[in-house]
Amino acid sequence: MKHDQHAQEAQNILESSLEQEKAFMGLATMTSATLADLLSFSPDALIVVCTDGTITYANEQAFTLFGYQQGELLGQTLECLLPERFRKVHLAHRAAYTATPRQRPMGAGLHLFGRRKDGSEFPIDISLRPVRIEQTSYVIGAIRDMTIQYRLEQERLQQAERLRIQADLINLSHDAILIRDPISRILSWNHGAQELYGWPAQEVLGRVTHTLLQTRAPMNLADIVSHLEHEGRWEGELTHTHRDGRTVIVESRQVLIRNAEGTATAVLEINRDITRRRQLEQAQSTVHATTLAQRTFLQHILDALPSSIYVVHGKDARLLLANQTALTIWGAQWPLEQPMQAFLAANHIQIMDSQGQPFLPETWATTRALLQGETVYQHQEIIHQPNGKRLPILVNAVPLSSSYWQSMESSRQYPQERRGHEPLALVIHQDVSALKETEHLKDEFIGIAAHELRTPLAILKTAVSSLIRQATHGHGTPLEDWQLEMLEDVEQATDRLTDLTGDLLDVTRLQSGRNVLQRAPTNIVSLTQRVIERLRQTTIQHSLELQSTQETLEAIIDAKRIEQVITNLLSNAIKYSPRGE
Repeated sequence: MKHDQHAQEAQNILESSLEQEKAFMGLATMTSATLADLLSFSPDALIVVCTDGTITYANEQAFTLFGYQQGELLGQTLECLLPERFRKVHLAHRAAYTATPRQRPMGAGLHLFGRRKDGSEFPIDISLRPVRIEQTSYVIGAIRDMTIQYRLEQERLQQAERLRIQADLINLSHDAILIRDPISRILSWNHGAQELYGWPAQEVLGRVTHTLLQTRAPMNLADIVSHLEHEGRWEGELTHTHRDGRTVIVESRQVLIRNAEGTATAVLEINRDITRRRQLEQAQSTVHATTLAQRTFLQHILDALPSSIYVVHGKDARLLLANQTALTIWGAQWPLEQPMQAFLAANHIQIMDSQGQPFLPETWATTRALLQGETVYQHQEIIHQPNGKRLPILVNAVPLSSSYWQSMESSRQYPQERRGHEPLALVIHQDVSALKETEHLKDEFIGIAAHELRTPLAILKTAVSSLIRQATHGHGTPLEDWQLEMLEDVEQATDRLTDLTGDLLDVTRLQSGRNVLQRAPTNIVSLTQRVIERLRQTTIQHSLELQSTQETLEAIIDAKRIEQVITNLLSNAIKYSPRGE
């Protein structure tokens, strides 16, 4: 508004000056009195200069314009009203004009400046007119202050430059920027729009955008127009058609432009190409849906397995994945991301060995796989569940690849410092309660069978030993040598069967953890000699002898078990060296 007021004032001054100029410039000659009256009534600054450049008359407006007191300009040269840098050139121009005086504007097309008494400069416009006063030639100069016009011109040039820069910037934008009138006819079309849609500006100006681009929106186009009118802006996603028929998806932002009266004059529309992004999102959505379906299917498979399967990560063994059977194994629900020790403590669950003693956490199969990267197979543990039930299990724990874990971390949005440093392990628990029960029944059967065999063997041993003893002492019917030899063989066989039944019982005790050693001070030298003497009778091809620097060497051992060990060693040596080597 201020800019318009200044322009109007300048126009009024200019029109008034032109009228006044016509009034006195049309006179070729006049008297001094007539000139004085005319100059005093002019709204412009008027100066009368003689041919040598001396100011002979100036009206009050001239004194005021240049900041001089009344009469101070008279007698001075015209150049005192010009900046120093223009004076030399002006002398030449004045001489040329004096030689051929005529009515004309001075410095047409140039930026002329005047100089006030205080030295300040300001833009001016000068019109010259030769005149004769009482038979003497003079030049009348009409001087106008062009400060307002100059400022308006500078503002116009600056505004034009800003518009040029804005246009260049708009054309440099990769987004499609277009301006359309209220009925959607295209008024402006930048290079980004040409790149996006394939239409040059000269072919689209004046055409309706929705028709040209075959606009499709998630809502009715009329609703978009209505929203623009009420809210002044609209943002959303539009689907357009490229010149070659390709589909283009854009993120559109539209702003309604109104004039000072509030009337809609245009719509600024900025469209950003998101076609590639939407295609990637669609592909990712498809992959995600496929992955989710595969994961769901895998979870169904895992839940159908009879063994407990779970995946843990981190040094504190936080749960990542588990199937339904895990609930049965633990007897409690293990929440995701809860550390294993916290889960066991919260539910009063213990992990024990086959002897019923608690395992230390660092000896758990799960912990060994995570912390030491060890693959653990068939590790026997007993889980003491919250309800008091003891469940024997076999544990298999396998460390998993870190590359798989890194992808899992990315999808779960873990902090950057944790990515790539989290160990991962797959743990499988197999309930062996049924196997343990079968094993118990087997051990019980062997125990019963061994005990049942001992009774007839004891009777047979007693009978054979009695016959040999009677025959040796000459009691009863004498026996032939071969008969006595057969009885001794039967006695040895009976002893062997007795030892075998003992071995069977030992095996069952070892498997069930009930084997107890009877330790006592024992002379190992005499024990070994006794075993050798017995085994010498079983072979004629082998020579067995004991070499020792000591006759007595005592140790606290289970003599029966050590005798079994030495007997097995020597028996195997005899068995696997049949030629006596």
